[in-house]
Amino acid sequence: MWLVVGSLQAAEPVATVRVAFDRAGITATEAHGMADIGAGRELGADDPVRIASISKMVAALGVMRMVEAGQLDLDADVSRWLGWPLRHPQFPDTPITLRLLLSHRAGLTDAAGYYAVPLGGQLREVLDDPRAWDKAHAPGTFFRYANIDFPLIASVMEKASGERF
Repeated sequence: MWLVVGSLQAAEPVATVRVAFDRAGITATEAHGMADIGAGRELGADDPVRIASISKMVAALGVMRMVEAGQLDLDADVSRWLGWPLRHPQFPDTPITLRLLLSHRAGLTDAAGYYAVPLGGQLREVLDDPRAWDKAHAPGTFFRYANIDFPLIASVMEKASGERF
């Protein structure tokens, strides 16, 4: 692993974080690279970082535990938890559910730039962009891999549990 990290850091300014844990909790953390290149501030273990697709597995496990505990329903409209209507503009009568989000069949795309939402930003603003939606397919009728599904799932989990995800 260190060869890879060293090679990446030599090639371009990359920030990397390593967290090791066991059943008892975190056993080690390491951070390398810059948190703010312009200011010359190094990344620390307490800086927030996006963990990309690793979060998909964690979110899926968490949401299924909440479903098993009766806190969430895979087939219920997620709008209830989000506090605003999540609807495909071309198919507004079809509710978006956790099942659709988890299976990448909610009719969403990544074309509106979900990744540019700052930490603490509002996903709803991205979803107001028509590019966020697959115009040709109603929710539930077509598989389209969309990263934005999982921040929405995490938002539902936060509202249902009262805990930050």
